[in-house]
Amino acid sequence: MKSSNREEIVEHNAKELFDIVLDIESYPYFIPWCSAMKVHSKNDKEIYADMIVWYKYFMPQKFGSHIEFDKKKLNIKTTYIEGPLKDLKTNWLFKSLKKNRTLISFDVEFQFKRFLHQRIAETFYPLIENKMIESFKERADEILD
Repeated sequence: MKSSNREEIVEHNAKELFDIVLDIESYPYFIPWCSAMKVHSKNDKEIYADMIVWYKYFMPQKFGSHIEFDKKKLNIKTTYIEGPLKDLKTNWLFKSLKKNRTLISFDVEFQFKRFLHQRIAETFYPLIENKMIESFKERADEILD
């Protein structure tokens, strides 16, 4: 299983950044490989949704997830349900350092069902992770500035 732990300091309010990451319905507008989101159910603590991912040269893939969130702790956890992976877990934590300065911690673990897909994903993961984090930061700058 591949894992990554990343921390970023972002010059925006922690709660507002939390809200941007939790706004999964908007992902197709700013995450390059996310072509659609389908929310099956949503309440004040969890969301069940499918993300349709379309990478260049690959057929679209559906990633079903259970998203749990805590608005007080500013924490978002995703657990994988179905799709081309064997397993996927993510954890976002937003810690306010100052009024408009936040430490974002992002942890991910994933494993594909097929060995070849796992090797490709591990090879390109740093690029994918960087693009994803940059997409969220750009979205925050666009909305919050």
